[in-house]
Amino acid sequence: MLWLSIVGFGLIAILVVRIIGFFCAFRRAPLSLLLALFAAVYIAFSIILLVPIDLATTTSDYQPLLYLPRQATFALWRIVYWLSFALTWAILPMTQAFLESGHKDRSKRMQEAIRSNARYQLVQLTLAAVGLVYFTLYAGFSITSLKAMAIALSHSYSLILSIIFLGIGVVGIPRALYNRSSSDKRLRALEELAPSLKDHQTEARMQYSDVSAEVRALTSVMDGPFELWIAELINDAQDVVPAPPLNRMQVTEEYLSTLTFRLRKCRLQYERYEYEWNQLILQAADLLDIIASRQTHELRFRMRNSKLSPKLAYFYYVWIKPLLFKIYALLTAAFSALVVMSEILESTEFSILGFLSTLLDGFQQELLSFAIVGYMCIAAYSSLAKVRIFNIFNLAPRHTDTRSAIFYATQICRMTIPLAYSYISMVPPHVQSSVFEEFLQPSINLTPLGKYFVQWLPRFILIPVLVSYFNLYHWLQQKLGFLDSFGEDEEAVGSRAEGRDLISYELNARRIRAESRQTTL
Repeated sequence: MLWLSIVGFGLIAILVVRIIGFFCAFRRAPLSLLLALFAAVYIAFSIILLVPIDLATTTSDYQPLLYLPRQATFALWRIVYWLSFALTWAILPMTQAFLESGHKDRSKRMQEAIRSNARYQLVQLTLAAVGLVYFTLYAGFSITSLKAMAIALSHSYSLILSIIFLGIGVVGIPRALYNRSSSDKRLRALEELAPSLKDHQTEARMQYSDVSAEVRALTSVMDGPFELWIAELINDAQDVVPAPPLNRMQVTEEYLSTLTFRLRKCRLQYERYEYEWNQLILQAADLLDIIASRQTHELRFRMRNSKLSPKLAYFYYVWIKPLLFKIYALLTAAFSALVVMSEILESTEFSILGFLSTLLDGFQQELLSFAIVGYMCIAAYSSLAKVRIFNIFNLAPRHTDTRSAIFYATQICRMTIPLAYSYISMVPPHVQSSVFEEFLQPSINLTPLGKYFVQWLPRFILIPVLVSYFNLYHWLQQKLGFLDSFGEDEEAVGSRAEGRDLISYELNARRIRAESRQTTL
């Protein structure tokens, strides 16, 4: 039914709004950022519904429950592809440069964004020159070959990205669920993480104080042409001892623009680490209470209230919840194994998930495809979200900065088409081609290089799967010294004894402050 499909896409829109709201504070985020993020994230999650509808419409003998006309499906795929192309290569980079500019004048911010994006595109065009020569020699120089080159190169790069993060994710999800079943393992991970997180928090506080002191030093030149601008900066800065007064000649528009960017960056970084440290302490307190309840058989959380009675809370958190996580881990591990096997054997009769998707008809096929594509998206997107690159990009609930939000939105939008292609390629070749294949395959298969590259690359998913399973990337990070700046924080190994002391000291300090407040009242 057409109206059910429309309702489904509407529910995805609601899900996307909630995801963006979880990571970004709506009140502080500019409207242009929210719109760009919504478009990118919505495209990334739209394939969870669009792919099942496409396959069920083209392979079922009768009209499925969720239905779109073939022309509408073709139009949607074109919109998804070209909008994602525009977002990842132009709109999102422009939005990031515009919002990160420290200039007050909108025209100057736009000029800076255009210059920044022009440099970015120049690098991309330089790298694409080799591909253009190959396509020209093979297919001739025409608008069609240029379009095919853009599709093939973009798809190949995005396919590599999606295969890596999908391979990491299908291992990471069952492992994370299994680790959550053990309070001791989770507490040990927090204790190992605490020293590095505390160091980052202290460093961020010092940087914010230093920049705030530089801003406070502008008080002596507030009567100049930049009075309102300086007043806004001082309002955003910490109340610290100002640095030595500045010479009025030093205070130029470029200087204030750079200072605005530095202050904004340091403030967001400081707030992020304060939030993460507070969350770590709250989680550690809960885990310590759960572990201690094994002796008393009653659970009372020191940092929060529970709706359950002490005995029921003990039974739930010590027995029921760990068992549920182990069951989830077992189920997702089996599903991950099926995804990897089907990816390796795609386009053959032995692709299990592809075979099952064609064995069923109508809504049953759509439901299976929905589950598979949804799991693949969650695996790829969640593994990407856990990666922190040199401590620059990071997703933190309600404290994600503009640069990080746009970076992650760009990457998941980029992985949309390859993930859809990966699942559709699992379907045995004798089945009627989907609308997606009719739209994309002619451009990808224009040259033998593009055709065989796309056919064989998904089979290399076994490499990131093995690397993730044996934790080889963690070992490599240790050897290269990237442990604190690249990778999953949950895997960070620090001094556990030091972390235990830091957590204990913080919990005691909070307890003393709470008792002091109660005494005062």
